[in-house]
Amino acid sequence: MTAEVETLFNSLGARYEAAFGMDKELQRFVELVAKTIPPRSRTLDVGCGTGKPVSHILASAGHEVHGIDISEEMVRIAKSQVPGTFQVGDMKTYQPSALFDAVFAIRSLFQMSACDMCSMVMRFSQWIKVGGYVILGVTPSTSLVPKKVTYDPTWDCAWMLDKPWMGNYVNDLFLSEERWCQLLRESGFIIETEPVSYLFSPASQEHAPEAHYIVMAKKVEREPLLGPYPLPGRLKQLEFQERENLFADRLESKDFEILLEDIGDSPEVLCIGKDLLNGRFQRRKCRFVDLPTEDLPFAPRTFHTVLALWQMDYVLNMERTIQEMTRVVDRPNAKIVIVQGGPYNEVVRLLSSVARSVPVGHQGHILHSAMGYLTKYGYGDIAVHRIDASYEFKKEDLSERCAAAAEFLTVIWHRQHSQRERIKEALVERLQLLFRANAHSVSHGMVAIVARPSLFQGE
Repeated sequence: MTAEVETLFNSLGARYEAAFGMDKELQRFVELVAKTIPPRSRTLDVGCGTGKPVSHILASAGHEVHGIDISEEMVRIAKSQVPGTFQVGDMKTYQPSALFDAVFAIRSLFQMSACDMCSMVMRFSQWIKVGGYVILGVTPSTSLVPKKVTYDPTWDCAWMLDKPWMGNYVNDLFLSEERWCQLLRESGFIIETEPVSYLFSPASQEHAPEAHYIVMAKKVEREPLLGPYPLPGRLKQLEFQERENLFADRLESKDFEILLEDIGDSPEVLCIGKDLLNGRFQRRKCRFVDLPTEDLPFAPRTFHTVLALWQMDYVLNMERTIQEMTRVVDRPNAKIVIVQGGPYNEVVRLLSSVARSVPVGHQGHILHSAMGYLTKYGYGDIAVHRIDASYEFKKEDLSERCAAAAEFLTVIWHRQHSQRERIKEALVERLQLLFRANAHSVSHGMVAIVARPSLFQGE
């Protein structure tokens, strides 16, 4: 999909600015934001296009402007007419060198999967300082003609498939106004001003009037990866469910491989749980221990590293488990690595939507609780890492691809479910829509926390 989007916007160039550049309501809103944020704020225009009107208004107000766009042609035009730093980049893989005071994403959140769209707002939160702002400009699903959309119940969103747009056909995704505001809250923001909603007529005969919706939100939560917010006060006790290997051969993740390579430098490693890496982490001084973890059968300071991969969901006593982990590792250069699911994990979302039961607790709550006890027992130097990962199903035939994915996903948590076949059938129908938009991947995003002794400064 990315290459298609890049080709599309490279071909549009100045035509896009001519059609959408004279949005007076948008200009007034951006001018208001430019006065609201601190002087000389560091700002990012995501999907900056030709730089007008957003980057141009911000630069004119004296702010430091950065812009990214997937189109080389759009970036070339932006550089030629707006003071600032502009670069070709995909928002889904972009990594800023420093945090921003404000991030703008105006009419750039359409052509991606629902999971990617939700995760994208989470990324924006990661890029923004606490107290900074995100400004989104979208077309809400409530404005669409019902007979022209395909509803996606998994994510409560609407697709317009093969939509004619500026002489091309695109697949666009839309959320309602309510869902956008909920998504912002889940990502650690509060709505700062009343959103603006209006009808806009592009300056082109080929475009009908469009509904535009602009919302501004302030970041209030420090770590978005522990969401979605608000965190529950407590988790209900889950019955232990025998599950398949979450790190099976179908999983692809550069982030996860980097994490394992870093752990591979450790001389002695304790892996909590079974060998979930299919032998990839079998080392001479690596030990595996299955649950329960409240009483580890090892002497103090036996290990350099403790690694727990998706093992904290069914811990009966989190404090006792963390205390045991800190007991068996060697100070001062020890580390404890805990990997759990990330917000908007597509595997969990799909299974929950059809099985009507959540197979795991709130992952952010679990990690937040673990971090609290790690700090209590002297491991307060904690880094939080996003792990982008996906299961890949590369069969060419769509029906075979959906069937293989449905079978694989069903048995992860629901092998013994009395309605297993019904769950699998329901997954096939949802996967048909997902794979149309995202080819052959099911996102399995995770979060890793790496904790070291609070006074440890480096190896």
